[in-house]
Amino acid sequence: MLKAITSFIILFAFSISVYSQNFPKLGNDTLLDVANWNIEWFGDASNGPTDEATQYANVKAMLEKTDMDVFGLEEISNASTYNTLSIALGSKYDTYISGFSQTQKMGIYWKKSMFTVIPAQTFDIPLNSSDNFAFASRPPLQVCLQTLGGTKTDTIYFLILHMKAYADQSSYDRRVSASVALKSYLESTLAGKKYMVLGDWNDDLDQSIYNSLETPFKNFLNAKYTFPSKELTDAGKSSYAFSVNMIDHQLISKTLDSFYYKGSAKVFDDAANYCSGFSNNTSDHYPVYSFYNWKKLTTRVIPAGIENEVNALRVQVYPNPANSMVQVHCDRVITASKIFDNLGREIPVEFHFSMNRQQVQFDINAMEEGVYFLYTYCDNQVQITRLLKQ
Repeated sequence: MLKAITSFIILFAFSISVYSQNFPKLGNDTLLDVANWNIEWFGDASNGPTDEATQYANVKAMLEKTDMDVFGLEEISNASTYNTLSIALGSKYDTYISGFSQTQKMGIYWKKSMFTVIPAQTFDIPLNSSDNFAFASRPPLQVCLQTLGGTKTDTIYFLILHMKAYADQSSYDRRVSASVALKSYLESTLAGKKYMVLGDWNDDLDQSIYNSLETPFKNFLNAKYTFPSKELTDAGKSSYAFSVNMIDHQLISKTLDSFYYKGSAKVFDDAANYCSGFSNNTSDHYPVYSFYNWKKLTTRVIPAGIENEVNALRVQVYPNPANSMVQVHCDRVITASKIFDNLGREIPVEFHFSMNRQQVQFDINAMEEGVYFLYTYCDNQVQITRLLKQ
């Protein structure tokens, strides 16, 4: 009997351990899904959740199993723990973390298969002393990512921020000032570009958490910027486990409005159903996420009226079907060539151009049998040829 009871206890403990990390897949394989999450003093033994091992395991499980394409994080409080996490996730995700000295840093993970980073445009945003004070010495982290795998590339700037906390007049005033500084930066440095601002804004969008004052982000709302997370505010949702307010938000540039799937914003406020004691052993914030049109970001569209010009390039491809070497001839200078499979993924091929660049050849011997699409570029025109590998 004792043995049976002991076995039951062990089995129960094991079930709780598995259940505590059994988060569902939230990402969509055909869309761009973007999330942000405050992971409450991650890696700090003196603050936040007291069981660091449990918090680490649950944060790791959240990132792995929800399978988001981009995940912005706040309150990374131990760079060594974050580095360990990044190594564990390294087969799927690349990462970047704030470089400032303040304890609570911001970071971001992105899928290596979907983006590559542009280092020259990735940094802590430089702030003057008053703006730095407004941001509680945590300047927003800007990470510039370029899309991969499509018939065109696009660039998105992801800004991860952590506004000043607390429901008092001073903190409210600092959030107002930070919002003004942020809008100025976006409309000057990133004017006309695609960007998303993700993070813990520490206040709501309908009215402030302090004395129900006007939201400190009214400047963005007045200027008709889209906050996907406002849908959650309007629905009465909360991103903080111990209040009724949405204080974690996403803001997108007007250039991304047409890419956002309206109504797709969600907060994972039932995380405790998949992780016992979530708000105490993992984080007091819930992840917020939304969805975007990945195909539109990565698919080249030939404008109406240009197609006839493109077809007039007189590109010859032979043999076709082929099984090894393919030759391409054009009546104009070929500026580039690319091959994509029928899922839109670019195939790595070594192209060999002639001296006058009106001919190019390449070997498809290593490619699997099937249908491919050869893109032959001449200045601003492109000829798309259906290529069959036998």
